[in-house]
Amino acid sequence: MNVPDPFPLIVLQPVSDFDHRWVALLLEADAPLSGAVLAHLLVDLRLAETLDCLACVAWVDPLAVDPALAAEIPAEHIVLRFPLAAAVAPASQAALAALHAAGFRLMATGLPGQDSALFPGISSLAITCPGHAMPAGFGEWLRKLPGPHLALGTTENVCPGFCKFHWLAGHLAGQVSSVTKGSPTTRGLLLKLLSLVTADADTAEIEAVIKRDPNLSYQLLKLVNSVAFAHSGKITNFTQAIALLGRRQLQRWLQLLLYARAQGSETASPLLPRAALRASLMEALAKRVRLTREQEDRAFMVGMFSLLESLFGSPLTEIVAPLNLAEEIVQALVGGTGALGDLLAVVTASEGAPSTTLAQALTAAGIDNADWAAALIEAACWTVQVSKEA
Repeated sequence: MNVPDPFPLIVLQPVSDFDHRWVALLLEADAPLSGAVLAHLLVDLRLAETLDCLACVAWVDPLAVDPALAAEIPAEHIVLRFPLAAAVAPASQAALAALHAAGFRLMATGLPGQDSALFPGISSLAITCPGHAMPAGFGEWLRKLPGPHLALGTTENVCPGFCKFHWLAGHLAGQVSSVTKGSPTTRGLLLKLLSLVTADADTAEIEAVIKRDPNLSYQLLKLVNSVAFAHSGKITNFTQAIALLGRRQLQRWLQLLLYARAQGSETASPLLPRAALRASLMEALAKRVRLTREQEDRAFMVGMFSLLESLFGSPLTEIVAPLNLAEEIVQALVGGTGALGDLLAVVTASEGAPSTTLAQALTAAGIDNADWAAALIEAACWTVQVSKEA
């Protein structure tokens, strides 16, 4: 397919359930997407493959999406989201009926009035929610629509589910509190391991530290044996893991393990996939601005470590001090300066709706919207694979 011109500015945000597990990706743009742009993202850039078992909630103009697109993509995984006005407008009814018949799921954005006549194929609502109470009038629609209903918001509050939303987007701040209660001993060992790997210590010394924590040992072997590590055989001991992975990959898995769920926890860690997405996206962007291979690795580390303050509840300067990191990494993390600091500004600006701030950060980094979209989808693919196993 032809690349759309002009290319829209897109963002991909995780959508989670109340156990912090990713259930969908929220695809938004600076204007409602047409069918042609949606097809380019899903087919040409392979976002459809990235989804795996996840849904994709895409902000679209329903009048500009050809139902024939359903023949090229898994339409049952695509939730077309549009303004409430389109859900009730007589001019939209024929288009919505065709999309529903083609197998797409339909989601209206906004809370309809009690007497509103929504198109009957609409199954869910997306509503801005403060996270602490059911929006007035929402209960009435719970009896009419099966969902899943999506709570949009960026508040520190995360309601316990009494409001009957099924999916959450933008509630990370409130979700983080559960992971800061994890084992400080394990995280201390992980930081020690990272300092050893960074200093190129002997394998025996690294292995000895790994063996001091049974849960750490288990989590490391689980991660390196996951689908995210393309090796034909199973890794059964730490010497083998270190040899096969190499120091570069070992360092990456140790970084991931910092965010793993606490032992015995039934809920997923909300920070692990977020940190993985930042890290992978930083690396993908570093490649596109033609940084060196060493800087690509540093970009990955900057993305992964950029959420450590949320994880530990301590100043980032104190957390990274014992790691003897390269000055370029420290400057990016602490001061947001240098080439890696510019890329981190792009990544953090993308964690919300498309904005002028994100557009300006991309321009400053020398990345156009098309390259940005490709990098974002590439990073999301790796993150989805990692999250399934973590």
